[in-house]
Amino acid sequence: MLFSKASMLLAVIVTAVYAAPAPLGVTRLDTFRKRDVASTLATQLSPGSTIVFPQDNSWENVTERWTLYQAPSFQVAVEPATEQDVVATVNFAVSRNISFLAQGGRHGYAPELQTIQNGVLINLEQLDHISVDGATGLATIGGGTVYDQVINATYAAGREMTVGSCPCVGVLGAGLGGGHGRLQGLHGLSIDAMRRLRVVLASGQVIDVTATEYSDLWWGIRGAGQNFGIVVEADFQTSPLVPQGLNYDVEMTFSDEKLEAVLELMNQQVINQPAQLAIDIIFGANVTTIKPEIAINFVYAGPQSDGQVYSAPWKELGPITFVEENFSWAELPTRTANGLIAAQCLKYGYKNTYSLNLKTFDTATMRSVYTSWGNFLALNPNVNASTILFEVYGEEAVTAVENSDSAYPSRDFENILTVLTSWYTDPSLTQAVDTWTSGIRAQMNATSGYDRLYVYQNYAHAEPLQAYYGYEPWRLQRLQDLKRKYDPHQIFSAYHPIPI
Repeated sequence: MLFSKASMLLAVIVTAVYAAPAPLGVTRLDTFRKRDVASTLATQLSPGSTIVFPQDNSWENVTERWTLYQAPSFQVAVEPATEQDVVATVNFAVSRNISFLAQGGRHGYAPELQTIQNGVLINLEQLDHISVDGATGLATIGGGTVYDQVINATYAAGREMTVGSCPCVGVLGAGLGGGHGRLQGLHGLSIDAMRRLRVVLASGQVIDVTATEYSDLWWGIRGAGQNFGIVVEADFQTSPLVPQGLNYDVEMTFSDEKLEAVLELMNQQVINQPAQLAIDIIFGANVTTIKPEIAINFVYAGPQSDGQVYSAPWKELGPITFVEENFSWAELPTRTANGLIAAQCLKYGYKNTYSLNLKTFDTATMRSVYTSWGNFLALNPNVNASTILFEVYGEEAVTAVENSDSAYPSRDFENILTVLTSWYTDPSLTQAVDTWTSGIRAQMNATSGYDRLYVYQNYAHAEPLQAYYGYEPWRLQRLQDLKRKYDPHQIFSAYHPIPI
């Protein structure tokens, strides 16, 4: 049953059974624990909060995740309505040595998440408030807000900010790892727009982290923020909308034999890519033939006449299709890429993702990858919803910020973010997917144009820490010092954890 008011839990009569002590992360939340929740945690939560158990009808809606791959599991979920509800839930879980996970958009897929089993889920979706100050453009955003909500609210206020392409991803979950997106060439990463983060620490203390308050944590939380606490609210500086608030969009498809020409043109444009231009190159699969296809989404933040300067060379390549439209910023998430990116919001199956950054495309390597991709699809038709995505976004405002400004380490090593996502429903394919994808990534990394593996933190998949926290020794040392100071018991260690 669902207890819509936390206080109603006190009326529940359950039979107590003994629960043997267990290490953090494996404590059983059985009947004894359920009574404990009812008699202890429920009394500390606000009337608007909700506590849900596996037998409740709403359990799946509250706990469903974007991917089942190496997923955490829970035996109780709390939907806090206030900041203090989050504090009470953290205190409850920590005091009883129960692992917990706070989530907003539910899109995180770090393999370390599987270390949370039979834990407490803190679903932040009720903390989805957003307001935009008309005078300053400062947006105050709740910890459970997703990109689609932020886009609509800021657009209505005549403002914009860097957001991810997928509308259902949590703003803070993605933002703490850096937060890249189509507008980053103009406005920088999400972390560059942050002005304040309100954080619940493992101790239950709530602090406002800014450039002047807790400035040491301000450095680390921007780029490795999932390691230090739960962000329940944040302030972001927004910017005025691009002229007329319109974005020039082009959808293109190319035949297989055009692959080298497509990638060579991209190599030419990435050298002097304008801040306004964002391009997604997508290797997908035809759902009928299960053969690979090449699609390109081209978005220029500005007038069509300006954008056509950069789209004209693509048209000259002779695409199969070339469709031009103009969308408002609020329309982009669902209209671009023929809805393919928005379709990634669907929550079902196993999404097994690997990634790396490229400086340029090595066309011989990419032809080999494309051929291998087609062969893998033919052998494993259950993965036909999979994609290989190349995100080629403007870098001007990103590289204008010093690398030492935050824990985000790779501003100069991310021309092309490559995301290999295998999407399947048959879990027996996992080993084959891991073997193929890790091998293909190694092949691409060998000709990436960079001297070592670089990975965007939010896309990481069990690489060496240095690949996403930086290869300079001082970086990891500084993060470890912060971890010892703000999370000495390593409570927040289920998302690309910093070892101490």
